[in-house]
Amino acid sequence: MILYDHPLSGNCHKVRMLLSMLGLKAETRFIDVVNHAHIGVGFERLNPLLEIPVLEDGTEVIPDSQAILVYLARKYGPDWFPTEAPNAAQVVRWLAFAAFPIAASLQPARLYHLIGEDGDIQALNARCARVLAVLDSHLAGREWLVVRPSIADLACFPYVALCGDARLSLDPTPHVKAWVARVKALPGYVSMPGLD
Repeated sequence: MILYDHPLSGNCHKVRMLLSMLGLKAETRFIDVVNHAHIGVGFERLNPLLEIPVLEDGTEVIPDSQAILVYLARKYGPDWFPTEAPNAAQVVRWLAFAAFPIAASLQPARLYHLIGEDGDIQALNARCARVLAVLDSHLAGREWLVVRPSIADLACFPYVALCGDARLSLDPTPHVKAWVARVKALPGYVSMPGLD
């Protein structure tokens, strides 16, 4: 198994966490997306969008962190993706939440501060506040996004937990802050720069 990865990518981190929690080993190959070193060297055969992560498992090539989480859970860790329809639908809901509301707010706000990526930081901060408020409201009175730890939690976790990189605090969202601590306490949890 090969994971095309960047150590500072939250999208890669969610895959690294699930691999570790499932006890799976993967060879990691660094992809320097920040400096665009992956363009024109054949990486597009793995992912025409030139995005990471990408997982190779034998003959299977799976781009996109959400797709990789589903693949790994279905193939190696079915407890991470419930099969009953209502809970499966909720997992998919939170995978979509990670793929758009989180990816369109917390991730670019982080990159704005870390690498100077262009963006309207005031608009991004307003979106971040809304995303965190939605999560906080959902987590009030529950420990996990669905009924037990699932790929939904891992999908949403990295960029929420990396709020400090976006110069945002989780103090106004105590349920989110407690959930971040619970994810960090899961067996097999692995960290990344910015999380500790």
